[in-house]
Amino acid sequence: MSLIQFLRILMARRMIVQVCLVVCVLVAVVVANTLPERYSATARVLMDIVKPDPVTGLMVGGRDNRSYIGTQMELIKDYRVAGDVVERLGWPQNPSVIATWQAETGGVGDIRRWGAQRIIDNTKTNVVTNSNIMEIIYEAPNPEVAKTIVSMLREAYIDGSLRFDTDAAGRNADWYREQTERARAALSAAEAAKTKFEQENGIVMTGNGEAETAKLASLQASLLAVRSGEGEQQFQAEQRSTTSAVIDQLKIQLAAINDQMQQSAASLGVQHPTYKALTARRDLLARQLSQETQTARQAGAAQSGAARTTVAQAESAYNAQKAKVLGMKDQLDTLSQLQREVELRQQQYQQAAAKTADLRLQSSVSESPLVILGDAFADASPSFPKWPQVWGLSAAFGLGLGILLALLTELLTRRVRGPEDLRFASKVPVLAVIADAPKTDWRDRIKRLLTRRSQNANAWQGAE
Repeated sequence: MSLIQFLRILMARRMIVQVCLVVCVLVAVVVANTLPERYSATARVLMDIVKPDPVTGLMVGGRDNRSYIGTQMELIKDYRVAGDVVERLGWPQNPSVIATWQAETGGVGDIRRWGAQRIIDNTKTNVVTNSNIMEIIYEAPNPEVAKTIVSMLREAYIDGSLRFDTDAAGRNADWYREQTERARAALSAAEAAKTKFEQENGIVMTGNGEAETAKLASLQASLLAVRSGEGEQQFQAEQRSTTSAVIDQLKIQLAAINDQMQQSAASLGVQHPTYKALTARRDLLARQLSQETQTARQAGAAQSGAARTTVAQAESAYNAQKAKVLGMKDQLDTLSQLQREVELRQQQYQQAAAKTADLRLQSSVSESPLVILGDAFADASPSFPKWPQVWGLSAAFGLGLGILLALLTELLTRRVRGPEDLRFASKVPVLAVIADAPKTDWRDRIKRLLTRRSQNANAWQGAE
């Protein structure tokens, strides 16, 4: 079908299109007048998702923004939130509301859920573009009623959102508290088993671990210290045996007397009493030097022997303690396992107790990440019906319906309305079209008149 055929059909069936257009517009107007007017009220909430949680420190961000906002928008339409609004409005005790509920449901069901569903059906939510501000929109036959309900809905939503978090944290805290009690019981049992094993095997635990093992470590450190000081003590003993202040003084005195004896022998002779007195003095100093040298050597030997004895005693004590610890290896291994069990149970108990404390604190939080933005406001003009939309949509629908009916009517009762229809029906080319002379309009008449006057003027000029 070509465009000219389509236009010819519409011109031929224009009454159908006009009737459909008028009927649809009239029906839309009547229906819009019959239905009650609805007014919308709006309340805004700021979702402070960049603010960290006061307890956990976690923050919603990145890819979680969209899912978090979607969850909050669905939460507004939850039965728990809408039911709270029903309770605040007092609908379950309102006789007129009860009568309406009984008329619609026959008294079957829960009036609270019925009222919550009515609120949910009239509630819409959206997010302001490029922001974290959410709008709650409620429609009602009266603007004041819409404003009141949307305000209560916002308050119930904020309270419910906070209550959802705190209730969940409280339930988790109760579960972790049970785990903490179990961990505490397991820790007590592990400590009791470890204490019993120590008592049965006579093992004493100190701050540094098992007493015998700690004693072995102390003896080992002492042995290393004695061995490292043995060389120095031997050197000191050798130095003491060869050097002494008394011996040095005696050697000096003996050297001086020898010099005096040489001078006396040269000047007085060996038979002189002075020389003999010096000889007796030299013999006395020689005997004292010999005695002092022997005494120093004995002291050095005693010091060296004491050092060796100390090292031997330390080695003996260390070896004895080492043999004792090796003999207790099985008991010590078992005790080490029990100690690790106690440490593991203690770690589990501390983690469960810390988690319980955090959840208890989280369940008592009274600050919500949702912030109220201003007061709710209601539109003065009704949101339904909007007459420009009613007129426009009904006219568009009526025009479309009229065109469709015109085409269907034409298909059922086909007519030849031009050469195109004839060519399409006969499947042969149209050679000529015999039609009435086209009517001339005023432009053609004026043009013909002007042409005639111009010809007449040229004729007069030629005659002259």
